[in-house]
Amino acid sequence: MRRIAPEWNDVLLQCGVKPRTAAIWSEIFAAVIGKDTFSAGDSEMDDFLGQVLHESTMLEQLEESLNYSPERLTQVWPNRFPTVEAAQPYAHNPEALANNVYRNRLGNNERGDGHRYRGRGLIQVTGKSNYAAVARLTGIDCLNKPELLAQPLQALQSAVAWWENKIPDEVMGNVSKVTRAVNGGQIGLAHRTQLTQLAGDALAQKGDS
Repeated sequence: MRRIAPEWNDVLLQCGVKPRTAAIWSEIFAAVIGKDTFSAGDSEMDDFLGQVLHESTMLEQLEESLNYSPERLTQVWPNRFPTVEAAQPYAHNPEALANNVYRNRLGNNERGDGHRYRGRGLIQVTGKSNYAAVARLTGIDCLNKPELLAQPLQALQSAVAWWENKIPDEVMGNVSKVTRAVNGGQIGLAHRTQLTQLAGDALAQKGDS
């Protein structure tokens, strides 16, 4: 594949990615993404970038931290933690929290699965069933080695595969619809919209160069 890392570096910088982070990720984008990567062609790239940059905190976070204060837990999971007292045992205790909130969900059926299959990757893959799906799509052995999805190369490969499998081409160009397809709601819509526009402008300059 033709190396386009310098161009990808420029695209990521124009989207607001930190220079040191962009330098690392530009090589990975060049290795993974080519002309035929997306079914809708290059026009799909701005939608993809807008979403993955938001979901990964600008390529800085590839693993769900789950390190919350008691007060924050009552906001994030009000049904599970209706009071600060109920949340206290899980505050700043990521392993216990993951095993509580993800227990017997998303294919998790063994003790410790909640933490083992916590969110990882550019688009947070969460739960054993979703890890299994990504493994089938990519050949990455993330079911047995879930930590692989917190590695940049595998994080991007899994995000592309998940995107192509889950996000319909007909919603492309509509950030609201793409966002709903990605996370089931409209969380962070303004930021996703801004990033999608920045990505579109940067990619257009890349194409003209």
